[in-house]
Amino acid sequence: MKSTKSLLRTEFFLASCLLSAGFVPGALAQAVSGQSTDEVSEILVTGTRRTGMAVSDSPAPVQMVSAEMLAETGAPDLMNAIATQVPSYNANQTGTDMASQTLTASMRALSPNHALVLVNGKRRHITSNVGASSGAAATDLSFIPSSAINRLEVLSDGAAALYGSDAIAGVINIILKDDYEGGSINTSVSEYADGGGFTTNLQGNFGAGNDIAYINLSLESEQRDTVTRSVVFGPAVCVANPEECLYRLNNGTPSGWTVSSAYRTYLQRDSNMRFHPAYPALNNVGDPPEIDRLAGFFNAGIKLSPTLELYSFGSMGKKEAASLETYRRPSQDGGVDVNRDGDRNDRTADGTLEAMINKYPYGFSPMEESKETDYSFTIGLSGENQGWVWDIATVYGSNEMDVYTTKSMNFTIWNETGASPEDFYDGTYFANQWTTSLEASKEFDIGLAAPMTFATGVEYRQDEYGIKPGELASYYGAGAASFPGYNPEVNTGSYDRDNYAGFLNFILLPTDQWLVDLAVRYENYSDFGNETVGKITTRYDFTDSFAVRATASTGFRAPTLGEGFYSAVNVGPTSASPQLQPNSEAAAALGFGAGLQPETSVNFSAGLVFRPISGFVTTIDAYQITIEDRIQRGSFSYSTSQGTNTITGRTTGSFNSNLPDPADTDGNGTPDSSYNEALGRALVGFGYIGVWNDPAAPGGSLDATARANLSVSIFNNALETRTSGIDWVTTYTTGFNWGSIDWTLAANYNKTEVLSAKAAPASLGGAVMYSPVSLSNQETNSPDYRINLGARFRMGDFSLNVRQAVYGPQYTLSSVSGLPASVRDQLSLVQVAGATYYKNDIGTLMQTNVELTYTPTDSLRFSLGVDNLFNEYPGKVPQPVWDYNEERYANTNRQYLTGSPVGYFGARWFAKMAFNF
Repeated sequence: MKSTKSLLRTEFFLASCLLSAGFVPGALAQAVSGQSTDEVSEILVTGTRRTGMAVSDSPAPVQMVSAEMLAETGAPDLMNAIATQVPSYNANQTGTDMASQTLTASMRALSPNHALVLVNGKRRHITSNVGASSGAAATDLSFIPSSAINRLEVLSDGAAALYGSDAIAGVINIILKDDYEGGSINTSVSEYADGGGFTTNLQGNFGAGNDIAYINLSLESEQRDTVTRSVVFGPAVCVANPEECLYRLNNGTPSGWTVSSAYRTYLQRDSNMRFHPAYPALNNVGDPPEIDRLAGFFNAGIKLSPTLELYSFGSMGKKEAASLETYRRPSQDGGVDVNRDGDRNDRTADGTLEAMINKYPYGFSPMEESKETDYSFTIGLSGENQGWVWDIATVYGSNEMDVYTTKSMNFTIWNETGASPEDFYDGTYFANQWTTSLEASKEFDIGLAAPMTFATGVEYRQDEYGIKPGELASYYGAGAASFPGYNPEVNTGSYDRDNYAGFLNFILLPTDQWLVDLAVRYENYSDFGNETVGKITTRYDFTDSFAVRATASTGFRAPTLGEGFYSAVNVGPTSASPQLQPNSEAAAALGFGAGLQPETSVNFSAGLVFRPISGFVTTIDAYQITIEDRIQRGSFSYSTSQGTNTITGRTTGSFNSNLPDPADTDGNGTPDSSYNEALGRALVGFGYIGVWNDPAAPGGSLDATARANLSVSIFNNALETRTSGIDWVTTYTTGFNWGSIDWTLAANYNKTEVLSAKAAPASLGGAVMYSPVSLSNQETNSPDYRINLGARFRMGDFSLNVRQAVYGPQYTLSSVSGLPASVRDQLSLVQVAGATYYKNDIGTLMQTNVELTYTPTDSLRFSLGVDNLFNEYPGKVPQPVWDYNEERYANTNRQYLTGSPVGYFGARWFAKMAFNF
């Protein structure tokens, strides 16, 4: 049964779409004269090297997104603006640790690394900030002002044979403005209705010159606040109600459940957390960062002769970001060993327990901060000579990010000296890319229905990636709490490679109705060798209104240097996960051979193009993408915090969640009875712990509180996946005596299957790198489908834009091990490889976005709007699990599930003003 909110939402959209019928009978049958297609504005430069081709004539699926369409959204940046228009492109709204400061988006539910970004047809460099969990190191679109963009061309098809590595899922080509007169100023403010996220954005664009020489300049400035939906911190509830908490420790909860003995320590040593200014919602990890961003772009050109042009474009940007990390209790610093006897349970002369001498008496929430600089410069020469159209260009791009941990401390330094810095410089990521290319094409008459287009080109690219070490205090001992700095002896360095590439492309028209596009590409990389890929694309137009098209291609993706050489120790209050460099000697010693190798893919697609009446175009394209040697992060669990389901809880009936037990290393859903020796000895060898089968024993660099949950992570080529889906895009323009309506229907259905997963190296003694449930989550943790329904009403000086976005369901699985039978019985249970799990469901989400625009003059525009008008939120942790943990004081963060492409923030209002001159 639909909720009242759902009915209202649906009725609102349907009513707006049916308004036209109330004004003019039979209005839907009327098309605006002359507005069916604007062939000039639709001329493509992406996905084909044949000149003069319109979107509707493309042999491959390409979606055109105009500057006007990008402007008609309350999205805070370019990435989210694209996501509102392209249904197969979903933007992440949240992230953990440094990933939250460079959010990414994925096409067709593949990795963000599988979509190539071009600017004016030239490869754009990638970020230096590698996603620790995903390996994502894609182009950071936040450094491209929307005001610089004339249009986007989104190719939803494998295009590695045309453009090289990264183009497995598709290509986003950003075409810059080249206006040489006039300009615009745009400003906007926005905020979430339930609080937080206040954002101001100011953009400008200015053109100067003439039809011989021009320059177009764009600038964007943004300030964005964080937003939180955190809930009561469970341990804080315990210390605020000490008598109740102690009773539950001694007698169990009202439902008879056991409370961790760790809460006795909280009552004794952490009662001051109730005085923290943020009490009781103390934990804000995962909230989006505060952002201060400035980005500029230029695009320039000069005609040296009627057939020769010198051009250049480039960008410069700076971004500062800061995000809160997991709250640390007062006692987690361990206190100070005042008398230096190795025991911090002694008392000082005034009777104070040494362990109670805490730097932050109310506890603290560290912050991860970054200062980022990004720039790019392109210069090229294009021309025509004896029928050859050619282009030579060189592009240099760089991204550098200084990383800091602030409002924190180093537990080791504090324990040893009674003093610790609060702010730390952790190190610097950097990534540089220099690409030089020459392309040429010519038409040859070989007796077919039209001349054959022949295109060829060569490319040379240099890539560099590295991590610079932080200051000594940031990595000494336990390192800066929440994000230890980079140690020059372990995980820093500079790495580079180069590659050569060449391609051939033939486009033939055997008949007036039939097009065939053939391409082959060869690339040779200095670090792993060569790859050759190819594609064949064809289209047949049965009539002027109906065509079929298909593509078969092979592709590849070279692992980024960041994936190959990123290394860190990711830590939480009671966890640590050393991440190894896949291309290191340490990884080879564990059985991972020569490091990361390229992913290879096979793509098939087939589609229909249908234009039954003037102004109406619909395309349907089905696809299948199989990726072998797919790169993902695999994790080997070594220890887990004690609970009712671990060996301690099973054998004694009581447990301490701050202490470690063996983890579920073999991936069968139940924690093991003993530690994995190979992993333990590796952790000892790397210096993280002192005794292989007792992580709590003295020795090693990890802080004692971080040893309750230990794992070792590494990027690897273990998976083979298959992604299948359908894209459907329909546009229609209707005209009336009062104005017009632009209709849009764009949808994507997508399903990913894990076909196989390679076993972990035998040297790791049965440890599982990808458990059955982790593979299952990879298949289900993205929306099954996405639908965009849009209607833009134009009525004199007013326009009303109504967009209905529908996100299909998604879910992840969690083990029921340790949950009481009374809780299990209330959950949606699933069997995977003989073990039982429960579903964390994010059901179908429907968002209604509305924008009203008033244009009193040709130069001035005002807009008001709301995204997610009906304040929809994603699903929550299943209520029985939430209630079970609440009774045990074990809920520590937020109730809303993460992973949804719409986040967990609710409705967002915005106001915009634009002035054109």
